[in-house]
Amino acid sequence: MQKKVPVVHQDGTPLMPCSPVKARKLLQNGGAVKKWTKTGIFYIQLTTPTGKHTQPLALGYDPGAKYDGFCVTSEKQMQTSGMLVVENRIKKKLEQRRNMRRARRFRKTRRRPARFNNRKNRENWLPPSIKAKVEMRIAFLKQLLAIYPISQAVVEDVKIDGNRLKGQKGRQYWTWAMVGKTKLYRWLESKTELSLCDPEDTAQVRAEYGLTKIGEKKAHVFESQAVDGLALCISALGTQDKSVTSFSVWRRPENPRRQLHRLEPQKEGIRPPYGGSVALGYKKNTVVEYRGKFYRTGGTTKGRLSLHRFDYDNRRITQNAKSEDCRALFVQNWFQKKVV
Repeated sequence: MQKKVPVVHQDGTPLMPCSPVKARKLLQNGGAVKKWTKTGIFYIQLTTPTGKHTQPLALGYDPGAKYDGFCVTSEKQMQTSGMLVVENRIKKKLEQRRNMRRARRFRKTRRRPARFNNRKNRENWLPPSIKAKVEMRIAFLKQLLAIYPISQAVVEDVKIDGNRLKGQKGRQYWTWAMVGKTKLYRWLESKTELSLCDPEDTAQVRAEYGLTKIGEKKAHVFESQAVDGLALCISALGTQDKSVTSFSVWRRPENPRRQLHRLEPQKEGIRPPYGGSVALGYKKNTVVEYRGKFYRTGGTTKGRLSLHRFDYDNRRITQNAKSEDCRALFVQNWFQKKVV
């Protein structure tokens, strides 16, 4: 089976994906225009009136502690699949910020007052690291549901026995994990028909249909995480063709924020420009066309732009690009690596 291209209506309603040949003809005839999501997925938007009839599509999602796997299929074949890196360094960043604030309080400089013991946690409060993972999943799924007519979502529900966790920290983690799952499930229920599946049922479907899963979870291959998403889709729709048509890996960029002071004071009180989300009028991670090629914008040095490769690794290419020589296309808030 060949890869499919997502299609949306004139008003933005997702339609059934089409073949690359048909998408190419629509673009050549002016019947569609090129579009990209913030995750970097290419799709087309029709410019002529058409119907909105769609076939049922299922989303299989397998959340994990560091890596998530998903798959979107129809009754006939797979539409897309991928792996989402949800691992973050928020705990270390918060610790560094706390140390920087403490250091400023011992210097003769502007500082914020200490407010570490006068706040109460709100109801359904989540630690920043867990909250970021839940919001990252929701933000990514929003992009999928915007271009695929998904009518059903099947999620592997990993249950944690709080009675077996020792100590206060273990019980707190169990509470936070349950609250985080509930937030994701409620959002999916508001968008699609949600059903939960036990890990044992997923393993049974893999064994029945000969699907292989490897033990190395961080490997950028279909068999590491996304295979469970396919098994969940099979249990929901009974997908006929099990071949992999598309597989990609996504991760979120870590943009440095503006810092009032560093850990060490600057000489003569002059702070160098560091962090921020805009450089020379371009929002960071904006995909631009520069000398006939696509690049992603970074920071600025001496009035010139830093351009990076338009891929998962985000390797820097140049630091001397002029802003007037770049043509902005779209903002990509995710780094994508196409494997299949």
